[in-house]
Amino acid sequence: MTITPPYPIGRRQHLAASWMMLLSLIISSCTIDSYEKGEGDYSLMTAEMVEAHVGSDKRVDYVDTDVDEHLLIQPTATANWITTADTTYRALLYYKKTEVGQAKAVSIGYVGVLMPHDSIKGGMKTDPLYAESLWLSKNRSYLNLRLRLMTGTTDDKEAMHTIGLVRDTLASTDKHMCLQLYHDQGGRPEYYSSTAFASIPLTQITADTITLVVNTYSGVVTRTFVTRK
Repeated sequence: MTITPPYPIGRRQHLAASWMMLLSLIISSCTIDSYEKGEGDYSLMTAEMVEAHVGSDKRVDYVDTDVDEHLLIQPTATANWITTADTTYRALLYYKKTEVGQAKAVSIGYVGVLMPHDSIKGGMKTDPLYAESLWLSKNRSYLNLRLRLMTGTTDDKEAMHTIGLVRDTLASTDKHMCLQLYHDQGGRPEYYSSTAFASIPLTQITADTITLVVNTYSGVVTRTFVTRK
């Protein structure tokens, strides 16, 4: 999966900028044939959304999962989208437990971090996509999205999907926030589908409930989540 740029979540300036994901030609790194067939090393692995800590060598040395499990990654692991040292990225980690509190990484996929904004330069766009899954993390730190986008190859190097998040200022209150997913197809042809993951951090959102509105090929999907117990 190619997502440009991959913003770390550990630095405030990057987090503020990461409300929008630019997706070029997408080749999902989350499709593993041997895992789907129940064969090979992948058949015994676990997949978790995590906060992945990156050390000075730009390698992941530990992760914190959405169920608040702290795992040391041995040996340390990296991916080509990890470009910043000494920070934390949101990621989809495929791993195998080796012992208590320790795991071996099999694959690390980038997860975009979406921050809500009140407006978007150029206006709102809601080109359809597939919302395969929308769920609240067990520790209520993130609202996670698994999206499937229609895409294809093109000679236009500027053509790419853009995904963002816009707050409906009229429908939102102190206790309830209404968010709409921004999606610009960006001139990409719709030949085949590919998967992208994104997360909305909830630690800085004070609302008790969040409604997320997504325009899909089957119509508008509206889901409400209770973010505070």
